[in-house]
Amino acid sequence: MNDILAFGDLRITLVLDGYSALDSRRVYYPAEGPDWPEGAGVDASGSVAIRVMAALIQEGDHYTLVDTGYGETIKPERPERLLDSLAAMDVQPKQIDRVILTHAHGDHCMGNTLERGGRWLASYPLAEYVVQEDEIAAMRDSQSEVWMSQFQPLLDRGQLRIISGETELSDTLACWPTPGHTSGHQSVLIRSQGKQAMVLGDLAVTALNMERPEWGPEWAWSRAHDVASRRRIAEWAVDHDGLLIVAHDPIRPWIRLERTGSGFAATPAQV
Repeated sequence: MNDILAFGDLRITLVLDGYSALDSRRVYYPAEGPDWPEGAGVDASGSVAIRVMAALIQEGDHYTLVDTGYGETIKPERPERLLDSLAAMDVQPKQIDRVILTHAHGDHCMGNTLERGGRWLASYPLAEYVVQEDEIAAMRDSQSEVWMSQFQPLLDRGQLRIISGETELSDTLACWPTPGHTSGHQSVLIRSQGKQAMVLGDLAVTALNMERPEWGPEWAWSRAHDVASRRRIAEWAVDHDGLLIVAHDPIRPWIRLERTGSGFAATPAQV
């Protein structure tokens, strides 16, 4: 199920690619179960349900996609597919002008390409793919499978745009480095008619990560950097009335924050 939000002159849609579940102890590390507030989304088995979503930003006839999901090789048995979800919206791959990759974990980038006849082809054949230099450096140096299948083919076709640091892409879009989850993780700033929003990628798996920035994924590349980035964006959101987009959260994907004694409180935004 997709979620749609009108935002100034833009339309932002969270487009479904699949479902999964994560160990809550790893999502909210280092907090233990007794510390989790009501509404943490933890089931009886100790798991947190998540959705794998891409954010589609529409400005007139122009489309930007943030992240590309599982692709065809991860969870191939799942009934949901990003390309099918886009097709149901009458959006074809050739209509995507730009793809922004928050980071290179499988549920965010393995839909960059499609394997056809032994060749890796761009899933979005006319799009520019935008990624931080720090995110691809290690993959490129090691010639990892993810680099060889999901990024090198784009580089060879002239579709990979490698940026470094905070980068303005247009009047409405910018990339902000938010390192920690990975070394080159970035979030996407959206601006329209005086309003501001941020697509968080895996800066937050659920809204609770933004309410308690010190609770974050155990598997982060650097927990210290991850917490610092989360605090910085939380403060920005409060100071600028910024809408935060937590695409993995099936309950509170669109939130605003306010300060509280223990951190922040998230209020669901109007969808």
